[in-house]
Amino acid sequence: MTPRRSLLLFLPVVSLSLAACGGPPEGDVAVVKTDAAELSISEAEYKRFFGAALSQAQQTSVKETTPLVAPDFKACIAEKKKEIPDDSQRKKTSDADLKKQCEEQYEQTRNTAMQQLINLNWIKAEADRRGVEFRKAEVARELNNIITQQFQGQEGYKNFLTQSGLNRDDVELNVIAQLGQTKIVADLQEQTGEPTDAEVRRYFEEKRETYVQPETRDMRLIKAKNEADAKAAKAAIEAGESWTAVAKKYSTDAATKDQGGKVLATTADQQPPEFGGTVFKAKNGELLGPIKTSLGYYVVKVQNINAEKQPVFAELEEQLKQALAQENQQTAINRFRTLFLARWAARTTCGGEYDDLVACGGEAGAPAQEEAATKPTPPPGAGIPQFAPKMPVDPAAQQIDPTQQQVQQAPAAG
Repeated sequence: MTPRRSLLLFLPVVSLSLAACGGPPEGDVAVVKTDAAELSISEAEYKRFFGAALSQAQQTSVKETTPLVAPDFKACIAEKKKEIPDDSQRKKTSDADLKKQCEEQYEQTRNTAMQQLINLNWIKAEADRRGVEFRKAEVARELNNIITQQFQGQEGYKNFLTQSGLNRDDVELNVIAQLGQTKIVADLQEQTGEPTDAEVRRYFEEKRETYVQPETRDMRLIKAKNEADAKAAKAAIEAGESWTAVAKKYSTDAATKDQGGKVLATTADQQPPEFGGTVFKAKNGELLGPIKTSLGYYVVKVQNINAEKQPVFAELEEQLKQALAQENQQTAINRFRTLFLARWAARTTCGGEYDDLVACGGEAGAPAQEEAATKPTPPPGAGIPQFAPKMPVDPAAQQIDPTQQQVQQAPAAG
């Protein structure tokens, strides 16, 4: 079965032992208490999200997944046995070991489904707390954009619903969460404001070294396969042969041999470390070699030296202002995110079967979720709530992850 599209937001959270006491009403798996009301997560919703998560993991239609039914996991064990080739040593794997694998898959799927549902409701609750409104027309327009862009029309969208087992309400919850994150981030950015001139000047002094443009050199070089060839190449250059001819004959460097060995505006850290004490201390016009390096033997001629350039505040002021604004926004977002997690974990009550999960104040899945949360630049839809800015203020600095919470896209099921 060809992998299908996924509309789910995968939203891991850090471990917070702050879940509310008691349990949700009968028929619900969790309740998120807001200032105005309670957001209930029903058993039926959870089962749909569990099925969708299992379908995603097994890369098949929800109707074709191998069931994970505790406590025996008979179907799962049988399927794992079938998957082992007859000539494999793994044929000796015991039922007990296979069952353990099934239990781990069940716990991971349960954790994913429950935390997706809880986080989506957390974002919805936070948006409501901040007075963010979602007009029906706005949600419908966003959903229509998703259907058009991600599913290539209604037929693809219907196929997704069939394949995943989700319904239109589940999709709408995802859409509202995505809109909510975008609006919350915009609000945080607006509240941060622009840095003052004094702050920008101070930032420049703190970051001065990072804006220094290092010395660069233009050079000709020949990378020879051995010392003898390097000596022959140098002798040919000294005898007046052209770099073009000598490089073609002796150089093993594919990037420069057809360019007469020409290298422009290179820095010391872009060349072999051994160049630092020779090539980058040589005078302009000096022919060097053979230079023995970890990459081979080199013959080098320095042709131009561009001196190190110190940063000038006036030239960088606008860039500095943008970079500092980014950092300030990221600080505000990080602070908000910490409060967001603590606030809604404290207001979330889960059923007894689920209270070991991270989103419910437990530890199940915490190491993997925390590791995922620390990885840089997560793909669309793969972060915590990311609350990442809509776009970076300074594209050159890239100090804030510009990734938006979007619908993950995979080929439609065949």
